[in-house]
Amino acid sequence: MLNCVPDDDEVAVVDLDDMDECLHKDANVADILTAEAPQSVGDIATPALSTGALAIGQNSRRRPSLTTFQLQRPSFPRTFICSVVGFLYIFLGLLVLGLGSRLQHNVGSFCSRLLAWALLFQYPFYFASGSNVRNFIMYGMQPEGIGETFVYGTWTYQRFFELTKSSVKAYQVLFFKLVTFLVSSTLHCIYLGEKYQLPGYLLIYPAVLISHMALTSTVVSKLWQPFDAEFARKSGPPTKGAAMVGFFALTVGFGLAKRHLGLWAGAILPLILSAYENIGYRIAGLFFLKEFVEKGLHKKFGMKQEILPSLTITYLHCMSQGARLCILVARAAWDPDDHWWMFTLGFGLVFNVSSRTLWICRCTQLLCGVYWRMDNFQRLLAQAKFQGGYPPFVALFGVGAVRAALGHPWVPNSTVAIVIVGLVVVTILEDILVLALGYFNALPVFRMDEPDAEALRATAPAKFGADWDQVVPEHSIAARLSETMDLQFLAWDLRYNLHVDFPELPLWAHVPAVMFSQFNTVMCLIIFGGGINFVLGFCNEPGYRGVGRGILCWPPMEEVHPCGGEAF
Repeated sequence: MLNCVPDDDEVAVVDLDDMDECLHKDANVADILTAEAPQSVGDIATPALSTGALAIGQNSRRRPSLTTFQLQRPSFPRTFICSVVGFLYIFLGLLVLGLGSRLQHNVGSFCSRLLAWALLFQYPFYFASGSNVRNFIMYGMQPEGIGETFVYGTWTYQRFFELTKSSVKAYQVLFFKLVTFLVSSTLHCIYLGEKYQLPGYLLIYPAVLISHMALTSTVVSKLWQPFDAEFARKSGPPTKGAAMVGFFALTVGFGLAKRHLGLWAGAILPLILSAYENIGYRIAGLFFLKEFVEKGLHKKFGMKQEILPSLTITYLHCMSQGARLCILVARAAWDPDDHWWMFTLGFGLVFNVSSRTLWICRCTQLLCGVYWRMDNFQRLLAQAKFQGGYPPFVALFGVGAVRAALGHPWVPNSTVAIVIVGLVVVTILEDILVLALGYFNALPVFRMDEPDAEALRATAPAKFGADWDQVVPEHSIAARLSETMDLQFLAWDLRYNLHVDFPELPLWAHVPAVMFSQFNTVMCLIIFGGGINFVLGFCNEPGYRGVGRGILCWPPMEEVHPCGGEAF
């Protein structure tokens, strides 16, 4: 049975449905239930998406925002800076890898691979983007300066000495960085036999990633207690985890589907990418609302952490575009005579423009009578699409530059060059069309029927209206439930208050979204694009499936058989 009036020493934790029941039983708070919710939405017009604003019809009334929670959008200059830094890491890492591939001595080949992996993965992920995001989640740290942003991150003695006031714990940070590097390096040294010798990318990458996540979640949280251990423990899967798992599931799944669907796979790819982004932003957004805002963790952190869902949503689109680039380029490298990519680019252009300008949503409403309701997470995704489409091309340029530096052609064949140019043109044209439709006010207008407006009014937090602030503080129910209701209104306001513009993400938050997506694009290209020796230009046969592809195992390159000798 519901206890509407808990004891004085009992903490009131009441569900919204129970809250309604309690409030109905007390006439003194009847005004709360009659507080005006948003009225008939009327016309909801979508403005130019470049401003980050969404205009609501004059007939709708909304309670002013009571929170300073505000999602943040990526910017062109900061995205470009991070893309260039990511290009440098990729270029140097692959160049060392290519030069080391010519070394016949096992020790020299191994050392070159270890150094290349450090440049490609360790520094940009462990010591910069990964550690910065983790420390932000656990301790609220934000990087300062170029070094902490791009090189060694916030895993420094000075940072943790300021946090813990203990030199012993601060030195433990340096020791932990050394341990993680040695553990990941050891995974390169596993001997697989005379024929296969060392692990390849597909064995190293997941093993290094999982070992790092395990060490971080167990050791770090025990050595240096985070602000909220539960939030830190739960934050990985719905943010970075869902995006990464979805990325590789998408690329592998589409590769299998392409064999059976042929040309029609080109129509499925834009749909799959759109589903990946929409599912991902909902997972990240709802997790943040439930686990951070509604639990009032901003009081514990002393700061707002809406940077976390903002960079996750930006990261999702960068990964999505990297997956599209990898799939099309890898397929063109393997089969230059397959021209299905033309249909893919054409259909993708029409679908993406229709989706970004909401015409697909409008058609769904007219044909199916389904009301579609925008929230701020989707608005942020629409913003991120103007910046997130270009970093994968910078990463691909890095691969071509390494091939040229090693004395090989920039691209393996002319079809790959045409596909890359086509992707660049379609990406730019897509952004221009979306901006043009917004500029000329050619976007759809949503008009709701009265039943839909009533349904929206029922779901809106009417009990969080202005009258709530005027309830007498002596009332026991109001005093017990006010904090819970205010937190839930903060979550509702962050998600559905469409009258706000998005400020820019800080530079450090662009790094994980941009640079890690670039690395995953290159990894995907190596794994699915014919292997490391083919991607770097040492092999000219796209269909080769030999040991030297470097996917599962990776022996040193042979002089007689530079593509790796016999096949599996």
